[in-house]
Amino acid sequence: MTQVNFLRGVPADEALVPIAEAFSREYTNNLQKYGAKLIQYQTAGLSDFNGFLPLKAILAKRFGVEDDPSSRLICSNGGMETFSLLLKSFPRGSQIATEALTYDRVLSDIACLDHQAVGVPLTDDGVDLEALESALDANDISVFYQIAYHHNPVGLTTSMANLEAASKLCADRGVLHVLDVAYYELRYDGVDNELFPLNKFPETAALVGSFTKTLSPGAKCGFGIFPEKVLQKMTPVVANTRLNPNYPTQAAIHALIDSGFYDEHLKVLRDLYGPRMEATNQALKTYLPNSGAPELTGGFFVGISLKGITDEPEFIAALKTRGVVLAPPGVYAPGYKEQYVRETGAAFFRLTFPFFTPEENTEGIAAIAETYQELV
Repeated sequence: MTQVNFLRGVPADEALVPIAEAFSREYTNNLQKYGAKLIQYQTAGLSDFNGFLPLKAILAKRFGVEDDPSSRLICSNGGMETFSLLLKSFPRGSQIATEALTYDRVLSDIACLDHQAVGVPLTDDGVDLEALESALDANDISVFYQIAYHHNPVGLTTSMANLEAASKLCADRGVLHVLDVAYYELRYDGVDNELFPLNKFPETAALVGSFTKTLSPGAKCGFGIFPEKVLQKMTPVVANTRLNPNYPTQAAIHALIDSGFYDEHLKVLRDLYGPRMEATNQALKTYLPNSGAPELTGGFFVGISLKGITDEPEFIAALKTRGVVLAPPGVYAPGYKEQYVRETGAAFFRLTFPFFTPEENTEGIAAIAETYQELV
């Protein structure tokens, strides 16, 4: 069996071939169009600290922003940079709420900036709303970070009702609600995700997103849409942290969206990743029917819970002998792990599926099941 490395959410090589060609074309076109202004510091009418102005304008239209894009949007060197810049704008020691299983880099950033992470459990529908309300009332929360679509690491598809209810709880208390929409456009079951209505909660709702999985990790481009007062607070932090982002890349991405290439490429990704997702769903039902894995509809990841695994390093080492690589489960929930194990009696692991063929995903999950049966 080919080694199946479920460790990282890497786009398929086949998906990057047309992107390389498109970037080659658009970098050249934009350097010819804008000249030295594109590789200079901020240029009035073209770029500012917060990004390439045409890209901000087209993203504002795409995500339903009715205000001036320059007052609401930041285009950055990745979605995580956007969130990191936001976290830097709060005093150290601020309380940041997240779902109790969440993206590990978010938790790392919270810790690195000496903030305090407050975990809120998940349900099958999204965040536990009663637990969120209790957490907001019992703590001095500055931000609630929620992964809105195709949850990483769980794979859950959060309902719009859950997202809106969580945002209302935050709005009622003046807490910034940051929805990560990195996987919003990556749905493969023939249904389009419903866009979260930012304008329902204009003073407290925000989005952060990325082109890492839709276009390219190497291009390093993301964005954030914030209430105006939040972006005003962030702008000095942005200026002191990195002066300006990568304008040539942002100009290329603007051209890819404006020309229609981007939306056509999303269809290519659906055709490529859809069968890989379905094979993953079917393999989990066949080989690990009691793992608690949700039915995937998109994204890059799915989480499994394996009861009875008490020695996680032993399990991971045994899998490697079968050519399967998993990440240590603690990375998704530092500070929450003991509670998770206590409540579920299970070890949690994250799998990723887009990089591998349907057959490789099936073989990898079958190997996990065989190893699990041997050890438990």
